[in-house]
Amino acid sequence: MRVTAEAARVLITVKTTPMPSTKYGDTVCVAGLRIDGPTPSWVRLYPIAFRWLDPSSRFKKYDIVDLEVRRRDGDSRPESYSPTEDSIQIVDHLDGWKARQPIMGKVPRTSTCALRAAAVRHDAPSLGMVPVGRLIGVKWEAHPGWTPAEQDKIANALSQTRLSLFGSPTVPPKLEAPPFKFSYRYECTALGCPGHSGQLLDWELTELQRRYKTKSVEQLKGAVEHNFREVMFADKRDTSFFMGNFEDPKKRQNFSVLGVYYPESRVANPPAALFDLDDDEI
Repeated sequence: MRVTAEAARVLITVKTTPMPSTKYGDTVCVAGLRIDGPTPSWVRLYPIAFRWLDPSSRFKKYDIVDLEVRRRDGDSRPESYSPTEDSIQIVDHLDGWKARQPIMGKVPRTSTCALRAAAVRHDAPSLGMVPVGRLIGVKWEAHPGWTPAEQDKIANALSQTRLSLFGSPTVPPKLEAPPFKFSYRYECTALGCPGHSGQLLDWELTELQRRYKTKSVEQLKGAVEHNFREVMFADKRDTSFFMGNFEDPKKRQNFSVLGVYYPESRVANPPAALFDLDDDEI
């Protein structure tokens, strides 16, 4: 990682579910659009030990943040930067699709087919906004739970005291694995697209499952289907996926769904989500 830092202003569009980490206990991959240049450009911010941040720095999706970043030299993906966590300042929030569209409307769209084909190059795009041509269906898998190594990472983090900027202990609840994995089966807009399957890694999915942990499996699945299928793919919505791949060169062609962009500008009465999910209570 380079020592030289630079200032960046980022519109946050992606926060993935927390994952166990040896160094940080658990980390979140964040992505968004740099808006301090002439045109919006994708940036990945990793690692961020989000649950351990001081509350004043815990941004939500579609917050605009100022922060210090350094290029991740060990990661050849051009969008990857490491943030300085104590430099994060929330400066604004874009509330609603109308407020977001002046920036999001300038973002070039691509296809999963194009991203996968280009991924053989080490400097190929690793983030992209992909309009969904057709939703084929969804797939459910039971989450196997944390491996023994992942459990050790979590336990080690909880055994240490990490201090907030104000000097008080900041120890979040133990990170629990969600009960299910959820994937979309879909076609992108590329001509002759053979179809894709992409696991949804959005924090909102994990948080919704946490909220329903005392409910039945049928109730949990019904809530997920409502929010992530009925609401986000309602008629006449302009639904797109935020796509991202993995750092491992052997897995560069594997793109996951990091989040969903689903403006309601062309629908009068879209289904309402059950509740605002981006509360970061995990």
